[in-house]
Amino acid sequence: MTSMTNFAPRDYLLIQADKVFNAFGYRHTSMGEIARVAGVSRQGLYHHFANKPQLFAAVIEMVHADTINEAAAARDAARTGGAGLEDVVTAMLDARFGELLRAVMSSPHHDELLDEISKRCADVVTAHAIRFHKMLIEVIQDEIDSGRFRLADDVRPDDLALAFATIARGINIKQPPPNPGDVRDDYARHVRLILRGAGVLTPQPDMPASDHRCRS
Repeated sequence: MTSMTNFAPRDYLLIQADKVFNAFGYRHTSMGEIARVAGVSRQGLYHHFANKPQLFAAVIEMVHADTINEAAAARDAARTGGAGLEDVVTAMLDARFGELLRAVMSSPHHDELLDEISKRCADVVTAHAIRFHKMLIEVIQDEIDSGRFRLADDVRPDDLALAFATIARGINIKQPPPNPGDVRDDYARHVRLILRGAGVLTPQPDMPASDHRCRS
């Protein structure tokens, strides 16, 4: 068991609660079991968290905050290594969405946990999604300001950041589920696709070259 002296009491309880939720799912986890695993009294646990829903939301807040911090560290490490936008974004997506996928897929109750997160923690997820979106915009804008990257005239940094995050979320929920160990390669392939384009539109035989609009 992790020593409580290595963490602030609340942080220690969150780490232990995360382990219990992963092992038993939300519905079959009790505050008593979390207290037992953490090696504290029920009263000690309730001193920090009023009930199981509040504790669960705090665990999800911790997990998402950790991925944001990891994404920032991955960004900085990639930049220090001289990586370009493609590799920097891939590293950030893997630290954020890859870690979330690996965390939830490590539990045999991942479907239940995802359902509970959706029902109980939408505000937490949204807040961290906004934080990560801003981080992506900053990276894109830095590349533009440095002259290393130029956006198409009708594309904004906000648009590109949204595309990156949306494709990563889509990869995470595709069916059959992606292999958590391979997901970084999936992110890299799709970041490359977004940045370089899938192809060039060509006019149909009966359509003038200057008019590529769809016709009904």
